[in-house]
Amino acid sequence: MLMRMFDTSDYDRSLRRRRLLSFGLLAVGITGLVCYILLIHDSDVLSDYARGFYLGAAAGITAGAAYLLIRMQYLLTHPAARKKARIQEQDEREKAIVNQAFQFAGIFTFFAAVASMFVLAAVSRTAALAVFGVIVVYAVTWLIASLYLSKKM
Repeated sequence: MLMRMFDTSDYDRSLRRRRLLSFGLLAVGITGLVCYILLIHDSDVLSDYARGFYLGAAAGITAGAAYLLIRMQYLLTHPAARKKARIQEQDEREKAIVNQAFQFAGIFTFFAAVASMFVLAAVSRTAALAVFGVIVVYAVTWLIASLYLSKKM
């Protein structure tokens, strides 16, 4: 379902879907900011680092979602910019570069996570299990995407 959201066969529809996803991401960021203000800001339970992480993550997600929302709205209302963006997104060379970059980043992340488990297993079982969980999510996501794409293509 998520992979269909970014299908560029109907570019206008794809932009509208991306705009909806931007609204969802904006809701997540605003929820994080509200939680920080109401629950975490004055908390003595969490360290300064954890409070800063919550504030930074929520602010970053909100800012990124706002940027995406503005960009999608701009592309939907300006035909010349939409045409230029569509051509750039559908360019075969650009697609190949993006695919290779994602492939390299995925392989690097996978092997870095596996290597970090060797260190974390000696230091913290909880951290090692968290990294193992990330590896499992990556592998399952790859498997589902592979099965979906093999049926689609």
